[in-house]
Amino acid sequence: MFYLQYLKAELLRRWSKTLTISLGLAIAGAIIIAIISVSQSLSTAQKTVLNPLENVGTDVMVSRSVGAEGARQLDEATRTEFLADNKIETDLSKYGNPGDQFSHDNFLSGSMLTFADTETKKIDANLIKDYASGLILSVTHQEGKIPKVTAEFETGGDKIQINRAIEPMTDTERAAADAARQNAEADLKAKGIDPRSEEGRKAVHDASDAVIPERFKNFKMEYTTERKTYSQDIGPIATDIKTENFTVAGVDTSKPNIGLILPDQIVNGQYFNGADQIVVNRSYADKKSLQTDGKLSLGGKEFTVIGIVEPKLYTNTADLYLPLSDLQKLAGKDSRINVLLLKSTNSYSVEEASKKIAELFPGAKVTNSSDTAAQVSGSLVSAANLTNKFIGITSIIVVIASFIIVSLLTVLSVNKRVREIGTLKAIGWSNTSVIRQILLENTMLGILGAIIGIGFGLSIIVILNRFGISLSATIASMSSEGGLMRRFAGNATNNLTTSVELKVAINYLILLLGAGVAIIGSILAGGLAAFKASRMKPQEALRNLE
Repeated sequence: MFYLQYLKAELLRRWSKTLTISLGLAIAGAIIIAIISVSQSLSTAQKTVLNPLENVGTDVMVSRSVGAEGARQLDEATRTEFLADNKIETDLSKYGNPGDQFSHDNFLSGSMLTFADTETKKIDANLIKDYASGLILSVTHQEGKIPKVTAEFETGGDKIQINRAIEPMTDTERAAADAARQNAEADLKAKGIDPRSEEGRKAVHDASDAVIPERFKNFKMEYTTERKTYSQDIGPIATDIKTENFTVAGVDTSKPNIGLILPDQIVNGQYFNGADQIVVNRSYADKKSLQTDGKLSLGGKEFTVIGIVEPKLYTNTADLYLPLSDLQKLAGKDSRINVLLLKSTNSYSVEEASKKIAELFPGAKVTNSSDTAAQVSGSLVSAANLTNKFIGITSIIVVIASFIIVSLLTVLSVNKRVREIGTLKAIGWSNTSVIRQILLENTMLGILGAIIGIGFGLSIIVILNRFGISLSATIASMSSEGGLMRRFAGNATNNLTTSVELKVAINYLILLLGAGVAIIGSILAGGLAAFKASRMKPQEALRNLE
């Protein structure tokens, strides 16, 4: 009991020393708590962005894409397939009559070539635990009124006149004509042909024409052509038709634990659970003011917005998500896919699985976690890399500095208590008792510093979270912007910059670590001072004045 009373009196009597040492230990502990907490939060945010495949339960992604050279690099069969996948219908007459309102969606694969889903039979079950298929398409939406354009022109109304002077027939010429006609009729009767028949009339006419003088073959005639107006509908042309581009993805709903989106990424509403349902990307929903239970038309069919999603597969996001089979039917791409998400049997086989898959799918692009991480840059990556690089060095420096400061303060305090320690030893205190007393004092100082340090550390975390520090990460991503021609040119990826708000989590183990640093540092510093005090001889100590 005496030791505790003496401990209390000593701490209160030397309150300035108590406060100084406690604050020093508290600051050291708080810095340790803050640094490790921020580092851990940065690592969590970085992992979310740098490994988007893990966010959707996969390790490897397979797709077929057109490179920077565009369709020129493709063989004839693939080029034909590529052009067919990206054909835009321009004949508006198929959508109604001129003057009718129309709405139409063209589904294009862009630079991501489709392939038959039967190709998945190649997958080796020894390497791949599970997989999900997907179809990501660019949609060119057109709506407006089918125009009517008429071409009109007029013909006719021209006067045509031919003038030629003709002398009358002489008696001899008239007699010759009559004789020719009579002879022709006689010849016909001799042959048994009726001169009044069609054949007979023609023969008589030809005989008469044969003896008509040449001058009668000239004539004078005047006539006016008939006026006519011709009108022709030359078909619909582009006028004020509105065009919009966005992306839509087909999700394999039979695999809820792996896919382009997962049920736990739904932030409002729910995951697919029925027919004619659609899930909307949160950014697109905000842009178009779409809400759950709302209606959305796509490909001439109406869908119900069942949920709003924040997709985590940053490298292949879409604006709209449908069940895979629904999108295949809607786009006329039955049994066609253009992305495979694969889950390897274990984390050690990811690289091996990537190589094997590349061999099974010649010409396909095989992407794993390290590939996607290499596509990410920005302040988030810089901050995380900087923290990871210096966290160990900084923590060691802080611990050593705090230990040195506390040790110096404790030793200085012991030096000031030389006479007091000499008196205690003179009245019978052993070296062990002196060491125990000083260690008790420093332990209490360490506990007090730990409590204050935890308070400081929590305050720093709260302040950081209240400021809402935002870090950016730039990722190569498929985008609905940029136009079709960029996709044809092989540049289907634009830089997508996503903001990640730094949320520093409170981890009780980290708080205990910070407290432990303060307590252990104080005990070690007290041990050095206690060792020095225990070596004092009473007669030498009593000769010194405090």
